[in-house]
Amino acid sequence: MKTLLTIKKTISILCCLAFLISSCSKDDPDAINEQEYISNVVITLDSSDSESQTVDWDLSEMNTQNINLKLNTNYNVNVSFLNNSDPSDVENVTLEIIEEADEHQVFFEFADVNVNVTSASNDTKVGTRGVLINSIWNATSAGTGLVRLYLVHQPTNFNATTREAMGGFNDVSIDIPVTITE
Repeated sequence: MKTLLTIKKTISILCCLAFLISSCSKDDPDAINEQEYISNVVITLDSSDSESQTVDWDLSEMNTQNINLKLNTNYNVNVSFLNNSDPSDVENVTLEIIEEADEHQVFFEFADVNVNVTSASNDTKVGTRGVLINSIWNATSAGTGLVRLYLVHQPTNFNATTREAMGGFNDVSIDIPVTITE
């Protein structure tokens, strides 16, 4: 009986030691890069012959803002991502996206309207690829439709022409109405 009790104690001690040894590894785990909270997407559109437009899209509310473009006009478009959860300390998450530009892509899909999008000269670049934080838009036909703006994290195909083909996952996905006039 004593021998059985001694064996059980020995096994318990060995199991505890094995657990402690395996949990005390010298290798520190990789730091987890937590996704930043994004509450607002701010889009600024400037052209030489139109007034500047700013769309501040709050991700937690119903939005009624619209983007208005003129046909065959170049617009310098800037996209900013903000954490406005503490209004007294608004954080510009765009700065982190720029620091991690090799892991991010802004992507625009247009429905029912034709708009060409190119990387602007002041855009954040990774090699020759623009992240599209700063882009140039030019509408090629009048009408109304939508622009779906994505912030894609870890895309697998930066050259994709559709969101589905780009891979990765969405940090942000919003639909904004667009009106294009002559």
